[in-house]
Amino acid sequence: MTDSKPSVLFVCAKNGGKSQMAAALMEHHAAGAVEVHSAGTAPGTRINALSAEAVAEVGADMSSGVPKPVDPELLRRVDRVVVLGDEAKVHPVRGMAGTVETWHTDEPSTRGIEGAERMRLVRDDIDARVRTLLSELTGAEDVRAPGRPSVLFVCVHNAGRSQMAAAYLGHLSGGRIEVRSAGSAPGDAVNPVAVQAMAEEGIDMSAEQPKVLTDEAVRDSDVVITMGCGDACPYYPGKRYEDWALEDPAGQGLEAVRPIRDEIRRRIEALVAELLPAGAEGASRG
Repeated sequence: MTDSKPSVLFVCAKNGGKSQMAAALMEHHAAGAVEVHSAGTAPGTRINALSAEAVAEVGADMSSGVPKPVDPELLRRVDRVVVLGDEAKVHPVRGMAGTVETWHTDEPSTRGIEGAERMRLVRDDIDARVRTLLSELTGAEDVRAPGRPSVLFVCVHNAGRSQMAAAYLGHLSGGRIEVRSAGSAPGDAVNPVAVQAMAEEGIDMSAEQPKVLTDEAVRDSDVVITMGCGDACPYYPGKRYEDWALEDPAGQGLEAVRPIRDEIRRRIEALVAELLPAGAEGASRG
């Protein structure tokens, strides 16, 4: 354990992707408050380019990282060892100061999601875990990437409008905005017609599931946008609340859902331009 600040070692098999992402995100959020390391149990020869691009979108940098093996002395002295995924195995060593934990991170490829979209989902899962770990290590509350706003979309069933809005915002912001969606009375599944309508835009919602609205989701969001959920949404002073009057796509066919989808996109483009003025070009229809 270091005298001045807590320390963490992130480990995966090749030390080219997930562990490097976690280290870069921790360094970004901690701003020097945590000693950060990463290593691999069977290190490869280079950094995963898509991983580097994904973390760069949220202001972190792993471009100069180099895969390296686990150092037994480092393993012995750090406060926390985090193993990402099931491929790498790290066993405690004699005299070890800290603890070992495993993060079973999201793997979108099992849902047929690949490429940059997959990597953004992996990044966002790791990022949320990193921020929680940073709070544990330093005692800081509400740790969030500087300059990265967060938006929560809420409707009754979290099956149509709020899901489309969240999918558009994640897609059009390129991961530069933290996105959540939830329902005051969530349904059993996302509206398949909404999924079909978004697929026409090149956005895959097939793996999404309705989620229940929680106080925590509201508390952790800067902007809360409701879509017909009435007074079910908790109120916290200092947050921005909006209500979008949008027709409910439930029970409607594709022809009727397309105009709803297009109106949601128009509003999301305006929201991206407002929240990310320097990157508003990312919201243009391509």
